[in-house]
Amino acid sequence: MGPADALHRVTIRHDVRVPVRDGITLSANLFMPAAADDRAAESGADDRAQEPAVRRFPAILEMIPYRKDDWRYAADVARGTYLAERGYVLCRLDVRGTGSSDGIALDEYTEAETLDGYDAVEWLAAQPWCTGSVGMWGISYGGFTSIQVSALRPPHLRAIVPVYATDDRYTDDVHYIGGCMTVSELSQYAVSQVAMNALPPRPAYAGPGWQDLWRERLEATPIWLFEWARRQRDGPYWRRGSLAPDYGRIMAPMLLIGGWMDGYVDAALRMLERCVRAPRRAIVGNWVHAWPDDAYPGPTIDWLGEVMRFFDHWLRGADNGADREPALTWFQREYAPPDPFPAEWPGRWRAAEAFPVPGTHPRELYLEGGHEPLRGRLTADPPDAPGSDAFAHHPTTGTRGSLSWGAGHPPNGLARDLRPDEGWGPTYASEPLAEPLDIAGMPEAVLHVASSAAVAHLVVRLADVAPDGSSLQVAAGILNLTHRASHEHPEAIEPGRVYEVSVPMRAAGYRFAPGHRIRLDVASAWWPVIWPSPSACEIEIHRGPAHASRLVLPAVPPDDRLPQPSFAPRGEPLAEVGSETADPPVWRITDDVIAGTVAVETLDAGTSTLPDGTRLFISEALTMTAWEREPGRARFENTCVYRLDQDGAHVDVEACGVTEAGPEAFDMDVRLDVRLDGRPFHERHCREVIPRDMV
Repeated sequence: MGPADALHRVTIRHDVRVPVRDGITLSANLFMPAAADDRAAESGADDRAQEPAVRRFPAILEMIPYRKDDWRYAADVARGTYLAERGYVLCRLDVRGTGSSDGIALDEYTEAETLDGYDAVEWLAAQPWCTGSVGMWGISYGGFTSIQVSALRPPHLRAIVPVYATDDRYTDDVHYIGGCMTVSELSQYAVSQVAMNALPPRPAYAGPGWQDLWRERLEATPIWLFEWARRQRDGPYWRRGSLAPDYGRIMAPMLLIGGWMDGYVDAALRMLERCVRAPRRAIVGNWVHAWPDDAYPGPTIDWLGEVMRFFDHWLRGADNGADREPALTWFQREYAPPDPFPAEWPGRWRAAEAFPVPGTHPRELYLEGGHEPLRGRLTADPPDAPGSDAFAHHPTTGTRGSLSWGAGHPPNGLARDLRPDEGWGPTYASEPLAEPLDIAGMPEAVLHVASSAAVAHLVVRLADVAPDGSSLQVAAGILNLTHRASHEHPEAIEPGRVYEVSVPMRAAGYRFAPGHRIRLDVASAWWPVIWPSPSACEIEIHRGPAHASRLVLPAVPPDDRLPQPSFAPRGEPLAEVGSETADPPVWRITDDVIAGTVAVETLDAGTSTLPDGTRLFISEALTMTAWEREPGRARFENTCVYRLDQDGAHVDVEACGVTEAGPEAFDMDVRLDVRLDGRPFHERHCREVIPRDMV
């Protein structure tokens, strides 16, 4: 849609109060076609709007805790204007206890929060400017809430667009991966939420008593991190807010958007496969955790154009073919030299009518010994002779990989050349390929493994080895061996016993080129993505006729049955308000030979300024340290600073979180300091020692 087709003038209603069932009200900003806003329609201010005084339009709900009145306001204006110009009302809602909404944010994705979403959908449908058709969308948290609310089946929720969102909060979120507690992602998100949740409601909206409301909220809002750390096993707590295992609860049509370099891509593919009661489609690009028109690695796409076609069909009834698109459209990437921040990767778009892709078959490559210790081979045939590869747990391994499980804007970059990491554990490589091999789905390492300790981790990485020796990460997987049979009921390892375990890797769509080799790397740690296992140990990978350790690749046919899809690389420029500046990001790795430590430091900071004078500075400085000779010892320290100038008030918030891991427990300490106009307003210091539960 070009500028000439943007028929609607846009108005914004701020702080519209949305009532929910327990009596509180939530704060929403509504981005509306002027013809839907009776105040704007009465003014007759734009001669393009030749409609009746008030018309009705579909509504789109986005509900997240990320402050619509300052931090996310400019982004909301950009996409809210886009929607409103095209005849939709965007309702951007602060979830309870955040931003300018009432209530207390007791945790993420509470039952009350999800019911709020149900009530907001039905409230929108009942408004005189709404057609009664409501959709939901959002990236990350907003994608989660779209899925969670859709599972409740509000009568007027017609379709959802979850972008980089999960169906399972235990297996595929920032807290745990493969039964291992995360470090880099959890420390970034958890401590930043302490600081963000401490910011006030907007004074102009809350009225003269805003300081009293703010103080009440500060005193009542818990620190979410402690509860997440207590819940080291899967169970009812993590099922709350998870669609899995009951995928049949969703019946609303879904447009699922994922990125191979984002941490939630597996969920998009699982929902595409398992939500059989809902019309659904998935688009998966190379992208990190950023909107597909502004993400790396490219190619980017005009994802908003795809969303418009989807909503136009399901919310307006347009016969535009959106319901006849291929079920799965994915970018099949190809080799490019390892780069933590690549602008684009080579490859091509492909399409299939289902997932798994029709014709998918397991390509098994067996682990076999080589001519050097810990340097084995991958072969098509099972080996004839038994063998094993033993290696010591090295807790500081992994810094050549991505900073976090899912990548994002700098400093959250991708894996570099893996070769420096590969020296710390066994590797198994194929001969150079004679012909290309295409994969689409979740690779898997089936390993026969023994450990000398009761708790140990396995990290596997699938790599493409170029003719020059460069090792590019294609996919990776993590497994806490005590979770080998169940995330809900872990069992200690019997030292010396050989177990067959499956280590699933994150999904990949990739072509291995002729002349390249496939390599499987095995390690005991991935610092700083996960906390190292708590004790020194030796891990042994067994192979041979009785122990058929192998790599299983989801091979797909090289030729498509459907035409090759194409996308516009980027839509028209979105509306801009205010300005943003960013400090240079930091991602620094220090190997201290004397101390025997590996420290990873990051810094992300910047300032946004809005036209009304609102100014917000955010800084997050993180240091994560692991001790090479003390496997159970590791530490993170994160300091988050928010400085907000709004409505004549100056607010300073500093949250500092320190977690010291030892062999037996996590010692967690969080300090919060809040100041108003330079004077102390609220302080909190919380400390808790949480036992390690086989992690």
